[in-house]
Amino acid sequence: MNRLLQIGLILAVSLHAFDEMALVIALPVISSELGGGVLYGLTLSSYVLAAMVSTAWSGDWIDRHGPYGVFQIAVTCFFAGLILAIIADTMMMFIIARVLQGIGGGIVFTLAYAVTNRLCPIDLKSRMVAWLDSAWLLPSLLAPALGGLLVEHWSWRGLFWLQLPLLLVIALFLLKPLKMLRLAPTSRDYSGLWTALRIGICCVLVVALTSTPLNLSWFFLVPIILFMWRPLSLVLPLEWWKLRTPLALSIILLGGLFFVFYGVESYTPLYLIENRRMGITATGLVFTCAAFTWVLASFLQSTLDKYFSHRQSLISGALVFLIAFLLMALIVFHLISLEFIYLAWALMGFAMGLTYNTLATSAMLATEAGNEGATAGASGVMGSLCIGLAVGLGGAIKNQVEYRGGDLGQVMDLIGIFMLSVLGFLIWIIWQRFPREKIWYHNE
Repeated sequence: MNRLLQIGLILAVSLHAFDEMALVIALPVISSELGGGVLYGLTLSSYVLAAMVSTAWSGDWIDRHGPYGVFQIAVTCFFAGLILAIIADTMMMFIIARVLQGIGGGIVFTLAYAVTNRLCPIDLKSRMVAWLDSAWLLPSLLAPALGGLLVEHWSWRGLFWLQLPLLLVIALFLLKPLKMLRLAPTSRDYSGLWTALRIGICCVLVVALTSTPLNLSWFFLVPIILFMWRPLSLVLPLEWWKLRTPLALSIILLGGLFFVFYGVESYTPLYLIENRRMGITATGLVFTCAAFTWVLASFLQSTLDKYFSHRQSLISGALVFLIAFLLMALIVFHLISLEFIYLAWALMGFAMGLTYNTLATSAMLATEAGNEGATAGASGVMGSLCIGLAVGLGGAIKNQVEYRGGDLGQVMDLIGIFMLSVLGFLIWIIWQRFPREKIWYHNE
């Protein structure tokens, strides 16, 4: 792979990482200033749901036309989203800004993994995935601490000012090499965009409905989910719900692990800052630990990939997840010191690094030539869908508890129990369905 292209892709993922990590730390302050407490879950999920829509559409587009055109769209949307966030004076205006940023971020994510899958030889795919994971390291080290300092000593708007120069650098790095990857012109097909919009609209309706007090309108969730089923099946691998093929298993498990990790991660800062009175900068360092160990584990897995099966790596990662959840439970119930939160999230990040690299590599190996964009798109859709729903359902739990006079401690209890149940189901799928050997992809 061209070195300039490789560096540009890593920088693009870094921008996405900084935008996401910094916001998680700053959102309690943003929500308070703009008056959006009830919209907390929707604000968090707006980015990932918008990213899901752009991911679903851009994967098919990259396979048909190449990555050059969609990258231009990504830069334009991200730039507009940053400017709108800087001038936002209401929560709805800020949510629109996050939607625009999410569209750009989703395209960049899909583009990075589609280009990697297309250009990297089989024996180097895992290593490039590790490098893309490493793109989270520096932003994750800087964003929480820098975000905390900016929020405490200047303004949360500074987080978006800082991203503008990096966006310009990324455009300069990627426009030329991506232009060389353009494919021969074909007829334009926008059916993928409509499919993506149907999924996104359904997810927004689910998040919006569940954020209201329990009432008869919740019965609309059934037809909404049924309406989403067909477009989702068009984006994901054939008969994905049967979990029979390595590609379907890899993508569904990837989404499930994102659901668990981000479902807990999205509300931990709010709990630490408002319930346990931890400082914003100190809270940011908790997630810096997770980011560091995520990248460490990803590179470790790229080495272990030569010696262990993907199933063994997934089971190892799941066990680390269970230990992290145990520590989190002990902290929430005040049975151990709050300082153990750093260890808990270091383990959580390590588990994600191990399992994410494994599943991303597994999905790439199961992809037929010419379908790299479709696989990247399906992975991105499933990841964004699960993150958006996890964050939205977490917001629903938060609102339902608060409607009944509960506090954030109870919110974390319920979110933890729910996510642990989902993790248990994922472990069962890995144990029962995932191939025991790694020779399966030679016969795909």
